[in-house]
Amino acid sequence: MDWLVEHSEDADIDDPIAETTGGTLGTASSSSADDVDSKEQEGDVIQDGEQTANSLICQDCNMILRDGNAAQRHAMRTEHVNFAESTTVIKPLTEEEKQAKLAELKQRLAEKRAAKALADKEDQKMSEKIRRKAGQDQTEAKARLEEKEMKKMVEAKKREKEQDRLAKLAIKAKIEADKAERARKKQEATMGAQQAATAAAAEAAAAAAAPPKVYTETRLQIRQPEGQQPIVQTFQASDKLSAVYDFVRGQRQGAFQLMTTFPRKVLDGADQQKTLNELGLVPSSVLVVTGN
Repeated sequence: MDWLVEHSEDADIDDPIAETTGGTLGTASSSSADDVDSKEQEGDVIQDGEQTANSLICQDCNMILRDGNAAQRHAMRTEHVNFAESTTVIKPLTEEEKQAKLAELKQRLAEKRAAKALADKEDQKMSEKIRRKAGQDQTEAKARLEEKEMKKMVEAKKREKEQDRLAKLAIKAKIEADKAERARKKQEATMGAQQAATAAAAEAAAAAAAPPKVYTETRLQIRQPEGQQPIVQTFQASDKLSAVYDFVRGQRQGAFQLMTTFPRKVLDGADQQKTLNELGLVPSSVLVVTGN
């Protein structure tokens, strides 16, 4: 207890006691005894009438310190560096003073421990707060990432839907264009047919309205048998068929008859008194010479 009272002002009074190593009690080495003898020989022994240092004084603050260890602890605590020996004798504490000092020391130790516990608790709270904040930040970051991915998916769906809509519009426009093209071609064909029919009708009407053309001549091709060259001759439309017979007789000998090719009809007898126009041989015709 005396040691605790003496060292109550030490800064490390409440620190854990470090283990020390040393020799066994009562087993001092012979070198220690030799050192003591040598010091005594060097004048370390106090002589009669000589003043001895009973304590140390801090010249920076005039504090009386019990020994070198106390001075060293004081220097560490206050950063004072100027010390000197002092003849001042530090009065020993009474039992009551020791008890009071001990109680004060216990109070200080308790306050230190309480302050340390409070600081540890605050550190723990701060660590927990940091941990929760980190977890919250991570959760928020994850939520933001999920929201971003969801937006990407929605945008992709919108683009796909828009592309489908445009493709359908393009197909519909193509169908309408093809339909319009077919209708145009059909209308053009119908109009062409109508125009052709109208033109034909106009031509027919014009032909019907025009007076029949009067031919005064006819060109007859007279084909002879036996591979002979046909005879081509022009006659007057008013000539009788007998004139054609006379012309053919002048080209060949023997009896013969004249016959149309279509329809096949022999022109003879009473037909010879009819004109070529009356027989329908105008403006041209083909007659075939056959043997009688």
